[in-house]
Amino acid sequence: MHCWKAYYVDRKHHFFRRFFISSLVSLFVFIFSYVIMQTFAARQFNDEFFIVFLCSFLLLYPVHKLFHIVPIISYYKHMKWEIERHFRILPVIDIKVECPIPKKRFGIALILPFFTLNVLLIFCIFLLPQYGHYITILLAYHNGLSTFDLLYFKTLFLSPKNALVEENDEGYEILVEDDPL
Repeated sequence: MHCWKAYYVDRKHHFFRRFFISSLVSLFVFIFSYVIMQTFAARQFNDEFFIVFLCSFLLLYPVHKLFHIVPIISYYKHMKWEIERHFRILPVIDIKVECPIPKKRFGIALILPFFTLNVLLIFCIFLLPQYGHYITILLAYHNGLSTFDLLYFKTLFLSPKNALVEENDEGYEILVEDDPL
């Protein structure tokens, strides 16, 4: 096997740059989704369950990470977990699998949280329009979390069909089998 492409996450996108881009994406998604929600379902908002919203906001990131793990749960013994703190209070969970994973499975692990949680949140906007302002904030926050997952997925999508993905401390490498002579 040889490395087809190495994608060094921290070199290409340092944490603060990722944080800034994700924040911008969150802001734009909030503006867009809030305007759309107000256009189709202008209702009186209810601020009754702010504590539920706050708990949902705090739990969204761990749930997002959990959905990353679901497709690769069979690699649990090879997972390395780290929690880093940024800005002294912001915990960032870093999960790496220390053995090669098939490209399809790694790709599903990257995009599963995006599709699952976004569909759930959009469904909740229609189901509970009086709490739409809370849900659009959660939707925007989640899209900010998913920004770089989608960028990594794009890189992975353009790789050879039967590739394997191996994570390391700096990012990941896309491995392909050597051609027999």
